[in-house]
Amino acid sequence: MRVALRRGSFLLLFLLVVALAGGQDTATPAQDLPGGAQLVAAGVWFLQGDVDKGEANTTVIEMPDYLIVVDGGYPGRAKELLQVLPKLSPKPVKYVFDTHAHGDHAYGNSVWTAAGAETMAFAAVSADMDRWEPGRWKALQQTREDLQASGEQDVERPKKTIDGERLTLEGGNRIVEFLAPGWGHTDGDGYVWLPKDRVLVTGDAAVNGPYSYLADAWIEHWPRVLEAAIQLRPEVVLPGHGPAGGEEILVGQRRFLLDLYRAVEVQIAYRRTPRQMRIVLPPWDKPWTPANLLPDIEDTYAEIVERVPAGSIAHEAK
Repeated sequence: MRVALRRGSFLLLFLLVVALAGGQDTATPAQDLPGGAQLVAAGVWFLQGDVDKGEANTTVIEMPDYLIVVDGGYPGRAKELLQVLPKLSPKPVKYVFDTHAHGDHAYGNSVWTAAGAETMAFAAVSADMDRWEPGRWKALQQTREDLQASGEQDVERPKKTIDGERLTLEGGNRIVEFLAPGWGHTDGDGYVWLPKDRVLVTGDAAVNGPYSYLADAWIEHWPRVLEAAIQLRPEVVLPGHGPAGGEEILVGQRRFLLDLYRAVEVQIAYRRTPRQMRIVLPPWDKPWTPANLLPDIEDTYAEIVERVPAGSIAHEAK
């Protein structure tokens, strides 16, 4: 299921932009770019992952002398991207940023370091990996051939740790800000903000479709983090899953979380268990509402009843 986007005129404009900031000579129409890449700003490409394969989206940002990859994916996806990126830009990948610790975003770390890149993330991402791994890696390894083929038994931790809440890289006409706005999807969530381009990369803190995963979240706090992201007034939002879009992705994700939390609170007041709850969310939440809402109800219920973030409660990955 994919949400119908309000694809404003910005996308058509970007497809015609001369890519000056990243050093490209011309902007190639999205349908002609390798690997299904979309040029969303000058020297900024969005590569949508295959949801059926469990892949996350990847963003590539061109600096004067190098590339930054945001969310390098599983090992198999990382290898595919290493074949595609030279067709987008001849510059080497210098940094690969993990927006959070989940496998579809970070399990390819060792592939990137072997290729000469430096993986990096906020400190809480490595802490999350230390908490959850190698259990999650080994569980997923049972079904993923690329993890089996890696010969590894654990995810490689990011080589560079970003302390604090912000790291800024500048080069040429481009400013890249790595932001840690707070616990939402995970307590290690990192965003990438390009203030001159008005492009925001969210990882799974905002998704475009029924792809939200709440087990590691602080569900009550997550909408507050999204509100801060909305205040940036991005023109382009690149989500962790689903198609690219605009600010409506942030607004929709926030609304879904608020409505779900309130609905579960009401049901708890009637002393109903998650399986007894019959929750129908408002129509505007439909693009973000999965066919089976029960796992999200269970996570929200646990957070409300235990009075701590859902992600801090001992649980198995779902």
